[in-house]
Amino acid sequence: MPQHPQPHAIVYVDGFNFYYGALKKNPSLKWLDYRKLASRLLRGHRIGAVKYFTARVQDRHDDRGLAQRQDVYIHALKEQAKVDIYFGQFKHREKTLPLAKPLQESKIEMARVVHTEEKGSDVSLGAHLVRDACYKQMEVALVLSNDSDLQTPITMAEKEGIIVITVNPHKQAKQPLSLSSANRRTLSRRLLKQCQLPNPVITKTGKSIHKPKEWNA
Repeated sequence: MPQHPQPHAIVYVDGFNFYYGALKKNPSLKWLDYRKLASRLLRGHRIGAVKYFTARVQDRHDDRGLAQRQDVYIHALKEQAKVDIYFGQFKHREKTLPLAKPLQESKIEMARVVHTEEKGSDVSLGAHLVRDACYKQMEVALVLSNDSDLQTPITMAEKEGIIVITVNPHKQAKQPLSLSSANRRTLSRRLLKQCQLPNPVITKTGKSIHKPKEWNA
């Protein structure tokens, strides 16, 4: 019997949405291979491009190695998993906000804080998804996010005949599904553990890229 060709899939990763939903509280899982994860979530599919949308982080006063760890991880993703990286940017601005727990009862107390927002990643992801759908670059799109801002691009892609599969990286009990699509997949700690990059990752030139020691917890 003739074999049916495997559906061609492109993977879209909302980096910070996925990080805060599935990885922030699990340091040992941060060395994640998104191509391997996609192959497990989409068995029987041919995985094409894996597009990872993020922004450059900056060191904090309490964590001077933050940017370096991100650089190491991005380098490893490019070398081992052949992931395409697309950068948005962080915006920093001061805001005056009320304290969640005022020091004095029945009194609103304000504090001047530095408010950080990641900008551009969701817009870039949505634009890539719609463009790829319109040009028929894939038959299946795997979207790793639960950001409701992506609903319109997902709906547009589906109207172009693309099967969109969404994965919510946040715990279902705490944060309900925000994206509607015809198909969904679920994550588990066991699956994420099975889809880690090798440590170290060996580059084409023989250089070793080691997992940050802070992620060995």
